[in-house]
Amino acid sequence: MRVLAPQLRLRPLLVARLTLSAFAALPVARASGQVAPDSARVRADSAPAQTAQRLTAVVVTPGTFGLLSPVRGTAQSLGREAILARPQLGEDLFRSIQRLPGLASNDFGAAFHVRGAEVGQMHVSLDGMELFEPFHMKDFDNALSILDVRSVEGIDLVTSGFTTEYGGRLGSVLSIHSRAPRADRLRTSLGVSVSSLRAQAEGGFGDGRGGWSVAARRGYLDLALRLAERSDSISPVYNDLFATGTWEASPRHKFAAHGLWADDRLHYKVKDGGIASRYASRYAWFTWDAEYLPNLTSGTVASVGQLAWARSGDAQIVSGGLRSTVDDDRDAGFGGVRQDWLWTANERAVLKFGADWRPEWAKYYYSGVRIQRAVVADTLARIPLLVNTGRSVGGSQLGLYIAPRLRPARWLVAEFGARYDRTSWSRDVSLSPRANVVVTLSRATTLRLALGRYAQPQQAYALQIQDGVTQFACEDVTQHRVVGLEQRFGLFAIARVEVYERLVTNEAPRYINLRGDLRVFPELEPDRAYLPATSGRARGVELSVRGFGRSGLDWAVSYAHARVTDRVGVTDVVRPWDQPHTFYLDATWSPGEKRWHVSVAAQAHSGWPESPVQFVLDTVKNSKGVKSPTVLTVYGPVTDLGAHRLPWYHRMDARVTREVTIGRRSMTMFVDVFNIFDTQNPSAIHYKTSASNNRITVTRSPELLLGWLPSAGITMEF
Repeated sequence: MRVLAPQLRLRPLLVARLTLSAFAALPVARASGQVAPDSARVRADSAPAQTAQRLTAVVVTPGTFGLLSPVRGTAQSLGREAILARPQLGEDLFRSIQRLPGLASNDFGAAFHVRGAEVGQMHVSLDGMELFEPFHMKDFDNALSILDVRSVEGIDLVTSGFTTEYGGRLGSVLSIHSRAPRADRLRTSLGVSVSSLRAQAEGGFGDGRGGWSVAARRGYLDLALRLAERSDSISPVYNDLFATGTWEASPRHKFAAHGLWADDRLHYKVKDGGIASRYASRYAWFTWDAEYLPNLTSGTVASVGQLAWARSGDAQIVSGGLRSTVDDDRDAGFGGVRQDWLWTANERAVLKFGADWRPEWAKYYYSGVRIQRAVVADTLARIPLLVNTGRSVGGSQLGLYIAPRLRPARWLVAEFGARYDRTSWSRDVSLSPRANVVVTLSRATTLRLALGRYAQPQQAYALQIQDGVTQFACEDVTQHRVVGLEQRFGLFAIARVEVYERLVTNEAPRYINLRGDLRVFPELEPDRAYLPATSGRARGVELSVRGFGRSGLDWAVSYAHARVTDRVGVTDVVRPWDQPHTFYLDATWSPGEKRWHVSVAAQAHSGWPESPVQFVLDTVKNSKGVKSPTVLTVYGPVTDLGAHRLPWYHRMDARVTREVTIGRRSMTMFVDVFNIFDTQNPSAIHYKTSASNNRITVTRSPELLLGWLPSAGITMEF
């Protein structure tokens, strides 16, 4: 069945995985679970703290982007006003940043691939809590994230070469930091749009020493889909709730408690099948930021969480009356404790070190019947293939890291570190050395280099049980090599050139779909294929330029030339999201007092790889013994993926935003148009065949991505 359908800034030591990355020997700036280096208050009697802050404020990783709350030390950042003014379908957090250099995505999904890596190879955290599969509507390619962009203070994206605080992921890092509660008075925000309703309230207690915030959202994407004429009988509902409480016990000790709840349900019924699914995510975590001495700080995070998946349904993948079926139930739970420490030796040296331990468990139950079509003894047979399996998994992950940062000269900063990781359920043990160097060539020119080893074991919940896989494979291992040059042009523009290579030295085999169209039961489709990859490579060069505020105009343009492949035997196989050429453009004009914002966004990239399709003519006998021709469609082989490509993808979006302030009340209104020119972009090619006189007739028709889609909304704050 097919559906067309950081104020925590990037820790210059590179945002710690947990909000408590203590990246400066400074008093704690806020009780969000992480030490804020470049916005914190510097003690007047602490000279070592001031010099340490300058050292830790150096961004040592290439490919670093600060969003909403800009990263200090690099101008490759976007403020809150710029992000909220950008065109973004569904007011979605992840969609608001999909046009950064090196990112690839499609119309349906909020998730994105960073420099060719899989979505699951990106480390995502919120206020120090690692989020697993943080998306609504997983059956529709992770259509939306589980976070409201207006609840977020800062987003830090590191596209590769990240430092030793991060383990268990080999692609990239996305650190999200929530808005700190404003404790001076009660504040309320209400919003409504075509896709959701949202409400947020915040206030304080304890004479301003404590604060609280609650944000809730209820989505109804079916209305937006009907506007796009993609609805059929689809009925998606999603909800999420994020709550935070903070307490400043003293200037040196701050505490915070967080909770995130997300739930979505989907019912979809068409003539060839239907699906009923429900997904749930539950997270709760506690953070403690502490300063024991002016030159010794630490952060602690304790967390628990649970995930649940349930989907069932049927689909007539193959004509002839028999239906493929799915009954899939999974549950996973996790907890853990993490500590991060920072010790300041002097103005030229700091040392960061830490550990984290996380127990995990998962339970699987899967029962599915996949129907295959074949000719057997002159008879057209529909062969059912049964997958009926279950498994329980339990164990823990342990990580340790240490990394000194040195400044041997005013123009040179270097960080060398290593981390040790152990995963019990897959019996993986790894040691990962990493190095990052920053060379200040001039006041306007900065060179950054990164080199390191990264390892990612399978998570306890990540078995491809739907394909009959019940054993964990060895961890994936990569080497990152990145060089980035950043050049400022006064206060008006900044340019960046980055060259990267990610060598996958060990890669676990997996199942993929060879076509790019959206399916709710991908494991049942005839293009499902086993990819016996053993290694791989992603390499590319990215050029980007951003201009600042001349006559109220902010703009950014980028081009990326890249290639990502998996190695199967002696053959390099391109990945399904390989984009050799990618162009992005964003421009926002804010005239006068900047109450109006007019934004356009354009993108174009090479067509995605297509699998070759073979049509086999055979003869079958009917019930009366009369022979007639029939056509069998065969996809693959997997090693030929990319032998053909879809046409180039191109799209333009637009958004107009108006802000009004009356006293303490403010109102923001927007109108957004996705794919403003209704460009037809195919995600795959659909084939319809017939046979006559021993000849095959094939009709090709594109499976289209989203067309013209308007949306509008209003938010009131008081």
